[in-house]
Amino acid sequence: MHNPETVIPRPEYPRPLLMREAWLNLNGTWSFQMDADNIGMSLGWFAAGLPSPANIVVPYPVESAASKIHAVAPAEVVWYEREFVIPAEWSERVMLRIGACDHWTRVFINGQEVGQHRGGYAPFGFDIGHALIDGINRITLRVEDSLSWTQPRGKQAGTTRWPIDYDSVTGIWQTIWLEPLPMVCIESTAFEYKLASAELMYTVGFSAQVDGLLEVAISDHGSVITSASAQTNLRSETRLRFVIEHPQLWSPDTPHLYDVSLKLTNHQANDIDTVESYVGLREISTADGALRLNEQPLYLRGVLDQGYFPEGWYTALTDEDIRRDVQLTLAMGFNCARKHQKAEDPRYLYWADKLGLLVWAEMPSGRIFSTELVEALTSEWIDLVKRDRGHPSVMAWVPFNESWGVWHQAERPAQRAFVDGIVGLTKALDTSRCVVGNDGWEFSSGDLWTLHLYFENRDVVTRLDELIADPSKSVTDEYGGHERAGALPAAAVAGLPILLTECGGIGFGRYSDSDFSYGDIPQSEEALGQHIREITDMIDAAGSLQGFVWTQLTDIQQEINGLLYFDRTPKLPLPTLRAIITSVGRNLGD
Repeated sequence: MHNPETVIPRPEYPRPLLMREAWLNLNGTWSFQMDADNIGMSLGWFAAGLPSPANIVVPYPVESAASKIHAVAPAEVVWYEREFVIPAEWSERVMLRIGACDHWTRVFINGQEVGQHRGGYAPFGFDIGHALIDGINRITLRVEDSLSWTQPRGKQAGTTRWPIDYDSVTGIWQTIWLEPLPMVCIESTAFEYKLASAELMYTVGFSAQVDGLLEVAISDHGSVITSASAQTNLRSETRLRFVIEHPQLWSPDTPHLYDVSLKLTNHQANDIDTVESYVGLREISTADGALRLNEQPLYLRGVLDQGYFPEGWYTALTDEDIRRDVQLTLAMGFNCARKHQKAEDPRYLYWADKLGLLVWAEMPSGRIFSTELVEALTSEWIDLVKRDRGHPSVMAWVPFNESWGVWHQAERPAQRAFVDGIVGLTKALDTSRCVVGNDGWEFSSGDLWTLHLYFENRDVVTRLDELIADPSKSVTDEYGGHERAGALPAAAVAGLPILLTECGGIGFGRYSDSDFSYGDIPQSEEALGQHIREITDMIDAAGSLQGFVWTQLTDIQQEINGLLYFDRTPKLPLPTLRAIITSVGRNLGD
C-alpha cells in the first residue's frame, strides 16, 4: 500500500505564500472504497483497513477521469487509505495538511482519529505526531458528501442540474502533504499598501498565541531592501510597518513581486520557524464612482472562469495547465478573472500574482437558506479570506452570487442580515479590497454595484440608464418566477462604481441537443465574432460602466458559451479576441 510512484502528480509545493523546504507530498495512488451503506465506521475500517479497495489517484476528485475512479454519481461516503514513512531527519512535530476535500472529512492515523473538518474548499490540517509510530504508518480518510443545497457547493449539482450546473466533486481535490513544524508556526500573511505614504502594513498570523520575536525581511532581486521585527507578546498575530523607497508597484502591466523572508523565534519553546513568501505593492480603491488601481483609473475587462479542467475536473492535471489558463486569459485581452462559484487552488492565485491577472475571489453558494448554510458558509469564508488575503492579484471578495441561498432578501430580513453581516465580517478581516456583497442584483451592501445582463431582448445602454435612474427596477424581466431588483430598498448605490459582471454568454460549437447558451447560437466563426462585437460595442457605449465580466472562459459539459473549447482551443484567433476585448473602455482607463 506504500506509494510506489517515482512521478508524483502535482509535485509542486501547494502553498506558494508559505514556502517551506521540508515536506512530504502524499499525492499519488491510494486505496479507495465507496461505502454506499455507510457501514465503514461500525465495522472499523479506520483500524482494520479497507476490505476490498480499488486504486485512486490523489488529488483528483472521484468524478474525474484522472482519479481512475471516474464515478459520475459516487456513494455519499467514500474512504481513502495509504501508508507512509516519516523521514528520519524529522525531529519536530508533524502536521498533516489537506488543501481541499469535499465535504466532511474525518482523518485517522494508525486507527486513531486525529481530527475532522467540514467544508469542501478551505484548507485544513491536524497535528498527528501523537498518533505516529516508528516505521510504516497508515492514514485513513472517511469523506462524506451530499447533494444538499444547505451546504456550499457552487455549481456542483450532480447528474440532475440546471443548464448552468455541472456534475459534482467528491473527496480530495487539492494536494495532501506532511511537514515538520515547531510548536508554534507561521500560518498566514496579509498586507495593505497605501500609495500616498508608501506604507506597507504586513500582518503575520501564527498557529497559536506565542511569546516570541517575529523578524521579516523584504528583498528585491536577491538584496534585502528593508526589514523589521517585533515581539509577539502572547498574540496569535503581529503587524509590521514598512516604508519602501522608490517602490515598484504591482499591476497587470508590471506584476512586480518582492521576496519576503519570515522568521518566528518562540522564547518559551526555544524553537524557530522560517518561511519564504512574497508580496506585491498595490492599492485598490474607489472614488467618485470610479474603480482605481494605484490611484489610477482601472477599467475592468474580466472573464467568468468556472475553474474546471479536462480529465481533472476541479483539479488541473499539472501546474502548467493552471499557468496556461492565466496566460490564455491575458492573451485574450482580459485583465481580470472572476473565479465563479469555486474557491480556486492557491497555485492559480500564484500564477495570477506572477503574470499580472486581477482576480475576484468568490464563495461557492448554497441555495437553501438555513442555519446550516449560515454556519457552513461563514466558517469556510473566514478560512478562505485568511488563506488568500496575502495575494496581490485578489482585488475583490464575492461572498454571494445572484441571491443564491438568500433568495428572499426583499421580504425576509434574516436573509438580508446574513448578506450584510458577511460583508461586514469580510471588511473586518480585510479593508484593502472591494467587497461585492451579492453579485448580480438585489444590492444591499458593498463597495461595487454589479449587475448581470445578457442582452437577450433589450439594449444594455437603455437598461442601465433605467436602473441608474431607478435601482428598484428589475435587472431581469423574470428569474425563477421572481423579478430581481437592481438594489434593495434603502440600499445606498449612489456614487458606487457600476460594473456589468455577467454578460455575453454566446454559444458556439454544438455537442448535443442539450447544449445551453444565452440566446441564439451563431452558425459560423464570422457570425460569432460579429455577435461578440455587437455586445462589446454596447458595453463600450455605456459610459457609466467601470468594467465588465464576459461569460465565459471555456465550455463545460452542456454549457457551450466559452470563448475557448473545454480543451482550451480558442473559438476565434487569440489576436481577434484580444482586439475586441481591449477595444472596450479605452477612454476610461486601463
